[in-house]
Amino acid sequence: MEELIKLDSYPIRGLVGRLLQDKTTRKNILFASDSYAGYGAGYRDDSQMTEGVLLGFDSCDIQPRVYKAASEQTERTRKRAEVFTPAWIVNQMNNHCDAEWFGRADVFNHQEGQKWTVSTDSVTFPEGKDWKQYVDSRRLEITCGEAPYIVSRYDTSTGEIIPIERRIGILDRKLRIVNENAADEAEWFKWAFRAFQSVYGYEYQGDNLLIARMNLLYTLADYIEAKWHRQATRKELEKFLNVICWNFWQMDGLNDTPPYGIPNDEVVQMSLFDDEEETADDEIVYCKIYDWRADISKLFKGLKKRGKGMKFDFVIGNPPYQEDTNGAGRQARPVYPLFMDTAINLQPQAIVMITPSRWFTGGMGLDDYRKRMLASKNIRKIIDYTNAKDCFPNISISGGVSIVVWTKRDNESCEFTNITNGNVSSMARKLDEFDTFIRYNSAVSLVHKVQAHSDSFLDSIASSLMPYGLNTNVRGQKEPADGLLKLYSSNDTTYIPKNMITKGNDTVNTYRVMISKTSAEHAGEPGRDGRFRVIPSSMRIISPNEVCTHSYFVIGNWNNKTEAENCVKYMKTQFVRSLMLVCISGFGLSKITLPFVPLQNFTPNSDIDWTQPIAAIDQQLYKKYDLTPDEIRFIETHVKEME
Repeated sequence: MEELIKLDSYPIRGLVGRLLQDKTTRKNILFASDSYAGYGAGYRDDSQMTEGVLLGFDSCDIQPRVYKAASEQTERTRKRAEVFTPAWIVNQMNNHCDAEWFGRADVFNHQEGQKWTVSTDSVTFPEGKDWKQYVDSRRLEITCGEAPYIVSRYDTSTGEIIPIERRIGILDRKLRIVNENAADEAEWFKWAFRAFQSVYGYEYQGDNLLIARMNLLYTLADYIEAKWHRQATRKELEKFLNVICWNFWQMDGLNDTPPYGIPNDEVVQMSLFDDEEETADDEIVYCKIYDWRADISKLFKGLKKRGKGMKFDFVIGNPPYQEDTNGAGRQARPVYPLFMDTAINLQPQAIVMITPSRWFTGGMGLDDYRKRMLASKNIRKIIDYTNAKDCFPNISISGGVSIVVWTKRDNESCEFTNITNGNVSSMARKLDEFDTFIRYNSAVSLVHKVQAHSDSFLDSIASSLMPYGLNTNVRGQKEPADGLLKLYSSNDTTYIPKNMITKGNDTVNTYRVMISKTSAEHAGEPGRDGRFRVIPSSMRIISPNEVCTHSYFVIGNWNNKTEAENCVKYMKTQFVRSLMLVCISGFGLSKITLPFVPLQNFTPNSDIDWTQPIAAIDQQLYKKYDLTPDEIRFIETHVKEME
């Protein structure tokens, strides 16, 4: 694979020191990563990057992430929430921004799936707008990494060089417009310079930021050579490089400071959730950026205040997804809502971000975010990938990922597109139609129909998590004895005294259905046939004097075993598990996955014949709820049979 970065060659040679400038601190940018700590004390995460250090590296040390060993890529994904975005996703998201600016789609290219066809005709502009306004449109890439949304020299996920005529970065598009409209070389340089002044990005890790800056400098050199058939002069490179170092800066995106800009802050960007002592604002170093139109530097945090002043027209990116718990044994909290909220506070014309889809149904750290997003009239489009591997083949992201297009102006509805197993379904939706957002368009009519025929739902007889107040690590003695309760845990069965139970005492002497709180799918991903099992095969009936740990939740509390057995049959139907599936955007099961499952009469007097095989019970349920062939097709193409 060809080296993408060469420190000792044109256009980088002799400019490494300038590339390392931090305009806020007037020092050099920091490593802000422990990837190089093995070289010694001067290579720690809080060490400044210097020209001497970099020139002493092996050529492969400062290279795009695609060159790094698989183990280091995995570690950086875990610790820094790095998920590098393939070029086709970048193109799709940049196209959404341009559709908002131009008022039409397919301005620079037409994309189908993971491929795109470049539009070769000169770009035309809508009434009231011209090419200079497009070049001046300010665009910010958050947590920019190697800046793939800004410049697209190569595909960050493969390392493949992209020919200049097929490049799809924001700056690439602006430079194409300059190429098509500038009358001569002087005008070309004037507007190419303004194009560089109009693109911004911030990044936490020093090596990523350095690569982003170098990618912009390489891009300048590429376009000068393609247009004017010469190399850039040293003076030209230095002039543009000053803009690059102001506009692409090192920042902790959750604090608006350089790394470690808050005194005594020993945590890093993805671990900001423990209570900290308050720090006086005058002790904090906040990041500065440059407003080239006003010719003045400004605090980035000040841009979030309402009123006149410098504004970004578009904010785009692939933010970090969750904090790093550093192996603390606690569940990682999502941080992407914080980056979306920050982007909204910048008051742009539009925001385009790709994030996990787990917010559709909420969960830890996501309930408030879900409510705000579903109530918002500003979401124009959502493109939802049920299986995140469709976008990021080497990474498991529970519940899939989605591209969200937020606009400053209100929208009557949201154009929601779901992609599952290559099948694309789009529908204009009201996001707040249900408390939980249903990602499958085909299931909306199914849920409406079930609700119209039902008064009670299964969540009304389901326990909360930790139904008996017992943590997952609770264990009792190995042998049974009089007066002890049988305790089911994730991989063991032991016996405990009844006084260990802190809640759920009223159900201990009944029959219940016990279900794992973890779904049958790894990371919420379907099987090879594209279908889900949803409920693990460990589902079982627990009898009087039997309880379980936090690894499970329970449904019902019956005095006879037959009703519990009939409930198990019901849970095994594709009908029930499809209605659970529409409430899952991860791998967790609980009562919040049951609000659309209608409660049945599980006695012999039921309108359902529970003596029949499960497949026959499904047919009875289809008839009871008057399901259409399309609704049945949704059920049977999304959920596996269960015996």
